[in-house]
Amino acid sequence: MKRALDLRRLSWGLCLAIGACAAWPAQAQRVIVVASAATEPYQQALDGVTQLDVSVERFRLVPEQEGAIVAAIRRGGRDTAVIALGGAAALVVAHARSAPNSGPIVNCMVVDAASAHAPTRASAVIDVPLAVPASTEAASIRRLLPQARTAGILYDPARSEARAAESAVAMANEGFATIREAVPIPAALPVALQRMQDHADLLYALPDTTVYAREHARALLLFSFRHRIPLVGPTESWVKAGALFAIDWDYVDLGRYCGVLALQQLAGARTSPRPPRIRIVANRHTARQLRIEWDAEQLRLIDRMYP
Repeated sequence: MKRALDLRRLSWGLCLAIGACAAWPAQAQRVIVVASAATEPYQQALDGVTQLDVSVERFRLVPEQEGAIVAAIRRGGRDTAVIALGGAAALVVAHARSAPNSGPIVNCMVVDAASAHAPTRASAVIDVPLAVPASTEAASIRRLLPQARTAGILYDPARSEARAAESAVAMANEGFATIREAVPIPAALPVALQRMQDHADLLYALPDTTVYAREHARALLLFSFRHRIPLVGPTESWVKAGALFAIDWDYVDLGRYCGVLALQQLAGARTSPRPPRIRIVANRHTARQLRIEWDAEQLRLIDRMYP
């Protein structure tokens, strides 16, 4: 019996070390997942969490469920991890999970990590940002647009100052010059685009809801087509509308990653799971309009091509 127990502990340790805990059931462990909305990225991330071999209690953040969510979180002890998908869910979880014997919290897909934390942080909190790392984006842009030299970055300084600076450094590391234009209010967008039209040969979109609001899509896409400046969109929906390509998470894999982080925290592990994979979507029609031709190696980078 002792030998069997030792072997099980050894297997669990190896599982954590290689980041493959999904194959090993966690004894007496529970995971509560709270999704901010029912949109496709949250649902895909939730699917990734539920693929793990562990008991998962799922909630969607709607007014009629908020009381049940808080009650379920407060019933959980050290053997229960909570995963919040999105900033709204992270705020509810942070205020509900304040007991000294609380288990870990993983805030997954959060834009502003600091605002997701309640004043009391009794349990371990891990933040997994919604944005793909700037270095990953820059490397992918370089591989898909090898002839481009100068990237234009539009951003709202109140929302994206730090990300714009980080992205500029990442693009510089890939050999790009950058032009940063602040867009503090929507009325500033046309002037910023005009200043870029003779200097930038690609527009690099940040996850900035001031600049890349839905009502600005037409103006940005028309600018891209008229001046033959590729727009690297912030999301897949922008690619459907006409952006050349976008770099985003594989949200099922991102959910798996957050789930494994939660299990590792419950087990007291110090290793990191395999990073989530990214997903690149592109628009074939836009590539033709911009006279961009990708070779077979570049096409292998693209997970989905819209016609």
